[in-house]
Amino acid sequence: LKVKVSTKVAINNMDLSVVDKDQSIGAKTTRVEYPNKAKTSFLADSHQNFAMTFQLVDEATGVELTPHQTFVRLHNQKTGQEVVFVAEPDSKNLYKFELDTAERKTEFDSISGTYALYLMVGDATLENPVLWNVADVVLKFLDEEAPSTVQSKNLYVPRPEIQHMFREPEKRPPTVLSNTFTALVLSPFLLLLILWFKLGANISNLSLSPSCVLFHVGHAAMLGLMYVYWTQLNMFQTLKYLAILGSLTFLAGNRMLAQKAVKRYRVVFLYFLFSIQSVNEMPLHPPLYT
Repeated sequence: LKVKVSTKVAINNMDLSVVDKDQSIGAKTTRVEYPNKAKTSFLADSHQNFAMTFQLVDEATGVELTPHQTFVRLHNQKTGQEVVFVAEPDSKNLYKFELDTAERKTEFDSISGTYALYLMVGDATLENPVLWNVADVVLKFLDEEAPSTVQSKNLYVPRPEIQHMFREPEKRPPTVLSNTFTALVLSPFLLLLILWFKLGANISNLSLSPSCVLFHVGHAAMLGLMYVYWTQLNMFQTLKYLAILGSLTFLAGNRMLAQKAVKRYRVVFLYFLFSIQSVNEMPLHPPLYT
């Protein structure tokens, strides 16, 4: 079980240097003490790299720390542009940051100028998160790659309108194919009507009570709602209407079945009474004929 205790961080051995890529000129290292700012600025062009190394230790015990958030921020003092990099420690917990201006020019939009160098350190266990303006770094990119000043000043002017091109609708199948498919779908219903007509549908028990009529109308309305769902409505609208129609159809159907059950029991009861009466009226012995 690990228990994290809040602590204060200290920054040691902050070294800044500009290194020549061909190493023809030796690097000159400048050490800066926290929280002071370097007295001189550092110049780096496409032939040089800017390097920074430092250590993060516990202020009380001197034990090396590796906070979760350690960033290097470069802020252009003229244009307000900001570029943030992550500083990572090596195997000896020594943080290193190296900026290759030739490879990183796209992140700076090839805008030359003076950038304020900040070190940002943060962690849930730190009592004193750090935002330190370490030094000023002058970055110079190639002139032909640098954008014009007119373009930088016109960043917030209205841009040309973007004409969005919608995807062309897919080609529909021929009308004959659609009609044939519709006929195949409706063929079982048509076959049912034909069989009813030939065999003779028994509709004598069809009641015209309000519950029976409402049940059949509600059932037909739900079938019609399915068609309207595919042509006009969306799912939420369909569910709202279906809840209303379904509730009315359910109540009407329940009432209709209850009435039919009562009617059936009444017929059975009357049949039972007639059977008893017929038995009572029959003579006990057959008549004797002479």
